[in-house]
Amino acid sequence: MRSKITFASFDPLFRDAPLECDNCSSPPAFHYELFCEAEEQEPETGFCCMSCAPQLLRKLAGLEYQAWREEEAALKKEGLDASELHDWRVAAFHR
Repeated sequence: MRSKITFASFDPLFRDAPLECDNCSSPPAFHYELFCEAEEQEPETGFCCMSCAPQLLRKLAGLEYQAWREEEAALKKEGLDASELHDWRVAAFHR
């Protein structure tokens, strides 16, 4: 499963962009697209400000964390050693 987020700059004079971030009332700085392969739906797209961009990245991290947890549980259910994946998940997401 692959989830991803992309951020792109935009020129507000040449693009039909909102005056406010999709998450708050600040002026947007980026156009973004968040895609979660597991949800089998259209990507979430919009405009965000500098402060809200990290929140979108944390959302992607949450999706990835959940995917790794599910994969770890599936390996354990099959009686396979999931310790390497567990160690990787803990090191990556529990800082």
